[in-house]
Amino acid sequence: MAVHPWSAPHSRGVLAAAASVATLASASVMPQTVNATIRPEPRVAEHTVVAAALDNPRQLSLTPSGRLLVAQAGHGSYQSENCAGSGGDQFCVGLTGRATVVRHGRTRDVMRPLLSGAGPDGSFAIGSDGASKRPGGPYYSIITYAPPDIIPDGIPHRQSGKLLASKAGGKLRVVANIAGFERRRDPDGEGFDSNPYSVLALKNKVLVADAAGDYIAQVKGGKTSLWTLMPEYGKRFDAVPTTLSKGPRGKVYVGELHSELPREARVWKFDRRGNALRSWGGFTTVTGVARGGGSLYVSELFGGKCGFEDIPRCFPGRVVRVGPNGNRDSVRVPFPAGIATLGDRVFVTAFSVSPATGFGGNPEWSGQIWRIFG
Repeated sequence: MAVHPWSAPHSRGVLAAAASVATLASASVMPQTVNATIRPEPRVAEHTVVAAALDNPRQLSLTPSGRLLVAQAGHGSYQSENCAGSGGDQFCVGLTGRATVVRHGRTRDVMRPLLSGAGPDGSFAIGSDGASKRPGGPYYSIITYAPPDIIPDGIPHRQSGKLLASKAGGKLRVVANIAGFERRRDPDGEGFDSNPYSVLALKNKVLVADAAGDYIAQVKGGKTSLWTLMPEYGKRFDAVPTTLSKGPRGKVYVGELHSELPREARVWKFDRRGNALRSWGGFTTVTGVARGGGSLYVSELFGGKCGFEDIPRCFPGRVVRVGPNGNRDSVRVPFPAGIATLGDRVFVTAFSVSPATGFGGNPEWSGQIWRIFG
């Protein structure tokens, strides 16, 4: 069972947890931290910034009309009364998450306010990590599960672990209790641990990836059921599904965070009923998957040659392109997450663990959406 991020907000090292980015020791991520040994710096991807000043942008998808929809996990809360703990263990909870439509560089919030938790600087937030829209239907957002004792007085608990829906700017309503399903069913048999992280709204059902529970749930007709259980990799490592996307001919793609170990994560292709058809291996901490132009695009949150010791000279993260013939190439993108394609255009969320004020307070490192690969 993956370690749940709310249970250890600032433990040392990267938690191979369902939140995909759960949290890191603050000393590891401050921008002034520089490795004394200078290595050749991989080039950042040539890109166009489509949107900036986003608040921990995560899942990226397309609406049926072809507009970008981004889930913003928020920044927790900057109000001290909403924070618990002290020093590196301080964790703040608020209602700063949202789901946002992006068109021609302009943003419009379609779902808010949504539950969010983060360190006092607003980085590495968790909460509203996924958003999707059903054709002819509402917008959806998925909220990670937070233990009740983590949520401060005055912040409603009802969103925790739930699938929410609303019309653009409308009232939020609970569609399904994903954490409740995990508690009742425990599909992987490893005890209760829930972190709903990604959502895919299809014509007649909604799929939700529970990263900590290691399964994909199906919500249809008001009922929640198991769509597929992710593979087990032994006692120490789980699949940790962090991303869902729709491919050609109704196929569904699922990406694994898996662990911090390089080249251990996989991307899976499923049919409409949740049967695995094939997989691609050799990835590192997958947080976004999309098909486009015959290629497979994969975001690796901590992939590439740069580590946390290289910040700010070089940020971890890259996007890998798997061509129709299986050949791979990649470009460096700082902390990438959601990825979406529209025709020959490829979009990805960059600095996905950064608040709107910027990673380490640098506005140039705020959460962003980039267009890459031409």
